[in-house]
Amino acid sequence: MIPVLVAEIDEDKYPGGISPNAHGDYVWQGIYVFTVNETGIFLRGRITHIDNSDDLAKSGFYFESEYSVKRALYIGNLLYSISEKKIMINELTALKQVNEIELP
Repeated sequence: MIPVLVAEIDEDKYPGGISPNAHGDYVWQGIYVFTVNETGIFLRGRITHIDNSDDLAKSGFYFESEYSVKRALYIGNLLYSISEKKIMINELTALKQVNEIELP
């Protein structure tokens, strides 16, 4: 589990070509969940606390959002992702959401 902020470059914004110091627009924030075994590292899924544009609008930009996932840990078969405003609990095997707790 790794907290991730995804940014993508819109090539249409750079008609003369993308400059080496260009950076993308933030499009997603959360955690990537991987399987690691003797054959490799595989992305199993993604979990975010920013579910839709309403959450984004009330929480600010992805990188400044109170809903940006800061930490993740697992206990037994449960995966806990933690932001300033929420703790989300997912089943570790299928990543299905089990519960969430809104924080003040």
